[in-house]
Amino acid sequence: MASSLVRGKYVIYKVTGPDSADVVTDGAVYQEDGKIVEVGAYEELKVRHPSVEVIGSPGHVVIPGLVNDHDHVGFSSIQLGVPHAPLELSGLGRIGARQLDPYLEHLHGAIQMLETGTTTVQIMYTPGRGVAPIDPVATDKVIRAYQDAGVRLSYAPNLQDQNSMVASPRGGEEEFAAWLPPDLGRRFSDFIGKSYVPVDEMLGQSEDLFHKYNGGPQSRTIINTAPTNVQRCSDELLMGLKALSVKYNTTTHIHLLETVYQKLFGLRIYGTTALQHLKDIGFLGPDVVCGHSVWVTDEDIEVLRDTQTCVCHNASSNFRLLSGIAPVHRFVEEGIPVAIGTDDMGMNDDKDMLQEMRLVLKIHRLPTVEFNPLTPHQVFQMATVNGAHASGFGDSIGTLEIGKRADMTLIDLKRLDEPYLNPDVSIVDALVHRARGVDVDTTLVDGEVVMRGGRVTRVDKEALFKEIRQALDRPLTRQEQERGELGRELRPHLKRYYTGTLGQMPSPHSSYNART
Repeated sequence: MASSLVRGKYVIYKVTGPDSADVVTDGAVYQEDGKIVEVGAYEELKVRHPSVEVIGSPGHVVIPGLVNDHDHVGFSSIQLGVPHAPLELSGLGRIGARQLDPYLEHLHGAIQMLETGTTTVQIMYTPGRGVAPIDPVATDKVIRAYQDAGVRLSYAPNLQDQNSMVASPRGGEEEFAAWLPPDLGRRFSDFIGKSYVPVDEMLGQSEDLFHKYNGGPQSRTIINTAPTNVQRCSDELLMGLKALSVKYNTTTHIHLLETVYQKLFGLRIYGTTALQHLKDIGFLGPDVVCGHSVWVTDEDIEVLRDTQTCVCHNASSNFRLLSGIAPVHRFVEEGIPVAIGTDDMGMNDDKDMLQEMRLVLKIHRLPTVEFNPLTPHQVFQMATVNGAHASGFGDSIGTLEIGKRADMTLIDLKRLDEPYLNPDVSIVDALVHRARGVDVDTTLVDGEVVMRGGRVTRVDKEALFKEIRQALDRPLTRQEQERGELGRELRPHLKRYYTGTLGQMPSPHSSYNART
C-alpha cells in the first residue's frame, strides 16, 4: 500500500465562500493509494501514522492541484517564430511553422504545468489545419505524453467541419475563396478542405477514443468532446459530439464568441447570437463549457445562467490575441460557474496558473469605490473546484476532502511570508496575490510525487530539451516552406477581408477610462 503524509504550515482544504476557506494550520493530508483518507493537525496524524513518508514541511502551503481547463499545444507561437496577431490572422502563421513530434511537444507542455502547480489539464488537440482532424498516431502520442509525465488529463480532439480559418462579417471560407484571386482561392480551398471529413466519420473516430482511452473520473485520463467553435461546426457535428458526451457522462468544451468578428458572423448566419443558436438547438447545459465567452450580450449571460452552462476564462490569451475582456464579474454575479485556462497563450509562455489567477483577480475591476471586485477566494475556486467539474473530473478532485484523489501542490512560503506577512492576512489572499510558478516545490497526482524540489520525477527534462532542440534546429521542410508561403500570400487578403466590417463598436461590459 503506497501512503504518505503531506504537511504544511497551512493546508487549504477547500473554499467555503467569497472570503472564506477551510484552512488547517500546521496541518497534513494522509493519503493511501492515491486517495485522501484523513486531513487534520500534523502532529495528530503523525502519531496515527508514524512510519509513513512525510512530504513537505512547516515551510510549505498545501493546496489542491490546480486545474488548467483550456489548453491546446505544448509550444507557444512565439517559440516557433510566429509573432502573435489577432486570432483571425494567427492561424496563417502557425501553418508554416516547424512541425514537432506531438509526443515531444506535449511532454514539454506537461512539464511546464507540473512545475507551476497544475496537476490536471483539459487538452483540446488538433494536428493542425490542412490535415485530417483526428490522427490516431498523433492522438496516442499526445495522450501518452501526459500519462508519462503523470498529469491528470481530460482529452478531446478539437473538431470542425467548416469555416475553421475564416468567419468574417463578410462571410466564411467559401465566400473568402471566391473573393480571392482565382488561383489563390483554389489553393486555399484545396488546403483547408483537407481539414474536413464527413461528420459520421468524425463521430465514429471520437467514440473510438472513448473506448480506447476513457478511464472515468477516478482515473488519470478521461475523454470528452470539443467542437471547436459554433461557426466552425455544423449543427449535425455540434449535436453529435454533445450526444457522445452525454452517452459517456462527461463534458463538452466549445470555444464561444472569442472575438467580435465571431459575434458579427453569428448574427449574419443565424440571425441571432451564437449562444442563442446553441440554446435553440438544445446544445447548452451544465455539462457544457463555453471557452472565452468574451463577446456575450446581457441576454446571452441570462441564457448561460438559466441553462447552468459553464464558462472557461482565458485572460492571458484574450489579451495576447487582441480578443477583449470577458465579463467574468457578471458571470460570477449571476452564479455561472467559471473555470480558468492558459490556452497556450500565458503571459510568459509558461502555463503558470498561479500567474493566470492573479491576472484574473486584477483585470476585472472598475474604477469606482462602489464596485465589488472578484476576491482571491473566488479566483482560487475557479482554478480548483470549478476547473475539476468543467474538465469532466467532477467531485474526484478540486478540494482536499476525504475520499477525493490525492492531487496536491506544495508551495514554498519563503517569498509569500518573508520577511513578514501580517498574521491576519488570509493565506488564500497571500497565495493569489503573491505566489508564482517558481514558488512551486512539489506536485502530487494520485498521491504520487511527480515533481519534487522543482524537478519532475518521471521525465529527464534535460534530455527532452536536447531532443526538442535537435528536432527543431533544422531547415524548414519543403511542406513547411510551401505552407509558409501560402500563409504569407493569404495574409494581406485575409486582413482586408476583415477590415472595415465592425461598424460602430457596441458598448463594453467594462469601462476603464474616457477619451473625453
